[in-house]
Amino acid sequence: MAKRNRKFIDAVLLTLFFASLLTTFFSKNLHALAGVFFLFAVWIHNVANQNFYRTLGKGNTSRKFNQICIMLFGTSIILLTVSGVVLFFPNVKFFPNVNWLSIHLGAAISSFGLMIIHLLMNASRYVRGGKLFLATIFSIALITAGVFGLPYLDRWYHKVEVNRAEIVDGEKVQFGGKILTVYFSRVTNTDFPQDVDAVSGASIMRDGEEIFGNAQMIAMMVQDATGSDLLAIKTSKKYPASYSETTKVAREEFSNDELPALDFRTKLDAYDKIILVYPLWWGTLPKPVESFVKAYDMRGKILIPIVTHGGGGIGDSVEVLKKITDAKVTEPLDIYSSDISSARQNISNFLSNAD
Repeated sequence: MAKRNRKFIDAVLLTLFFASLLTTFFSKNLHALAGVFFLFAVWIHNVANQNFYRTLGKGNTSRKFNQICIMLFGTSIILLTVSGVVLFFPNVKFFPNVNWLSIHLGAAISSFGLMIIHLLMNASRYVRGGKLFLATIFSIALITAGVFGLPYLDRWYHKVEVNRAEIVDGEKVQFGGKILTVYFSRVTNTDFPQDVDAVSGASIMRDGEEIFGNAQMIAMMVQDATGSDLLAIKTSKKYPASYSETTKVAREEFSNDELPALDFRTKLDAYDKIILVYPLWWGTLPKPVESFVKAYDMRGKILIPIVTHGGGGIGDSVEVLKKITDAKVTEPLDIYSSDISSARQNISNFLSNAD
């Protein structure tokens, strides 16, 4: 009977964990509620398996490995809980310089994999032979899906709702000289429908009814930190509202070495430093940004690149910048798209040492 109860609790635990993962893409409150039920199930599971703590450190190699997995799983759950509370109550400033979103996602991936390993190691109590082999294959598939699938789902299905005033305001930086922050964003070059989904992978976020681009939001953070002037790179043509269609247009620009025409002209003579914020497109510098840089003589100026990306870092964009401008190009800062809402302090730290 006790074995049957433990099997039932394990099944409930796994179900609630999947429920917690799925609800994050639909409702913040529902996700939090599923998380609370999951933690309650973890507590019941621990109560039902108290003997584990009495025999900790004992047994053969396989048992000790299982114990290590369980302890790591517990650590992941603690991180998952703490980060979840901080994210659910953003006004609670608990270690504000820590990227709690990345910790939450990382803890979710870790706990998922460790839980599957733990269940698999205990599966031999219930199944053997061919069934155990199938369970092993299925477990490996689940872990692989979790490691690669969760970041993908977070990037493309987790809507980015922000409070612009809260995430933009932060530590000020004493920056010498006259400064201009220039940015290129899809939002200032695309006619989006009002109901467009704001997800980090599509380079847009939403504050209520207002839509912002990822690079645009970073530029606002830079402006707040430095007190600089702000300039958006605007092209004469409009890019498609669909992200996938935009990538196709960008690919054509690279293939044809096309420099999009700009629909503005400004003077840079008064500025000593230009902070250039742009997304990484196809692993390199977007052609509209290249159009802007090539349009001006920047001799004697300092160019500070800040790159937002979906996993490609700075690519070769900074090398391209160095080839097409006479400005002194500094070391860049790269910001992962899902980390932008918590990047304000990181930006201040970077700019403090950018000279």
